[in-house]
Amino acid sequence: MLSGKTYVVTSIDLVNAVNRNSKVLAFNPFIAFLGKRITGHDETTSRIVQHNLNGENGQGYVIEIHDGTVSSLASGPALNHMTANMLAEATTFFDGLKAGAVIDLFAWTKRMVTLCSTQGIYGKDNPFNTDVERMVQNFWSVQPLLVVDSSIPALIFEITKHRQFDEDLNTLILDFAPAILAPKGNRARWELGRAFSRYFDRFDAGQSSPAALTKHRYSVNARYRLSSFNQGRLEVGVLLGILANTIPTIFYTILHVLSDQQLLEDVRGEIEALALRREEGKLVLQVLQVREKCALLYSTLQETLRVHAQGSSVRYVREDIMLQERWLLKKGMVVQMPQAVMHSDPEAWGPDVSVFNPRRFLKQSTTARDNEKAFKPQLAAYRPFGGGTSLCPGRHFVTMEAMVLTAVMVMGFEVLPVDGQGWKIPTQKQESMATNVFPPGEDIQVEVRQRRGWEGLVWEME
Repeated sequence: MLSGKTYVVTSIDLVNAVNRNSKVLAFNPFIAFLGKRITGHDETTSRIVQHNLNGENGQGYVIEIHDGTVSSLASGPALNHMTANMLAEATTFFDGLKAGAVIDLFAWTKRMVTLCSTQGIYGKDNPFNTDVERMVQNFWSVQPLLVVDSSIPALIFEITKHRQFDEDLNTLILDFAPAILAPKGNRARWELGRAFSRYFDRFDAGQSSPAALTKHRYSVNARYRLSSFNQGRLEVGVLLGILANTIPTIFYTILHVLSDQQLLEDVRGEIEALALRREEGKLVLQVLQVREKCALLYSTLQETLRVHAQGSSVRYVREDIMLQERWLLKKGMVVQMPQAVMHSDPEAWGPDVSVFNPRRFLKQSTTARDNEKAFKPQLAAYRPFGGGTSLCPGRHFVTMEAMVLTAVMVMGFEVLPVDGQGWKIPTQKQESMATNVFPPGEDIQVEVRQRRGWEGLVWEME
């Protein structure tokens, strides 16, 4: 499937043309092609996944799962329920910092977001609660494993050639069994699958109170008569979507705010004025107000994704197609749309494209100074969540989670690097083709203590 030519598309107009032709330039074939190699489900399940993959004869398994995921994660009661479960877990992590602590910021963020996100999605019977340390370790062992298949090196070559990832790419794509050449990741994948198989064996939506997302997936799996073993294996792939991009995004958002004193003061002022209420003995953070009213914090998150989303959208060419009456794409080939190229294009973002500008996404009237007209970004070049029919359905949850967790960290605590050398933003390293926002190549150790005058206050999410 991936041994032929790869077309690399970086023009905004051509990217939009690709998105408009989603039936011919499709993402779903990659789900079928790579899914079994990522999760290890059996051949029967693989045939179910591949049936009606592109809606040839009505809905198939993948389309049903996708459509239910979109509706479950749209703004509304279902998303609010999942967010509330996530935030209830998050408060325990922030409470643990009140006495003061020295932490590795990425490691702390990784553990917090892994447990908070899975609690929000799987409810009280969250499999990660059975053995927290082991489950967290297992997921982060699987994540770099990704795919083992002999036909992918051609695609890797094209990505590294055009994206210069060869120095950072540490995930080897091989044509031998992962049990032999990646025993740690393979074992971790097996343990994660077993834990989620047990979860689905005992699944009780009324008792566990999982997210609508999980209830829908369980319902579809049951209707297609998937065994609990294969449901558990498929959930390993779901975890990649839930966590792999979210955690580095939250880490870098927090870090960019903390490391810029003026930005930190402005974000604090914005949150306190628009989304925070003090009551006796507690701080009430108005979650929806954070998302809807805190424009500077939202712009900072968007800029974090512009700078740090380095992945690539992919499409499979199902039939010959001519784009813009000029570009012929041949059947069986692959289309790559690298985010790093579009996110660093000065024509789209202006002459300061290489600078982290937390106000870049604010409305022009709020960024113009001295009556000079501010550069207006071409937002069509902004693709951290992909685009078209494969636009990430989890983007609303990720946005809410990142903004609220950043808000609590910067409002409740003073955070300083311990080495005395000041803040630095660590460079990223690629761990997996399955991710867009790669983790930092090194962690940063920080000292955390409660802000003066805010000691002893209890956080409450509203």
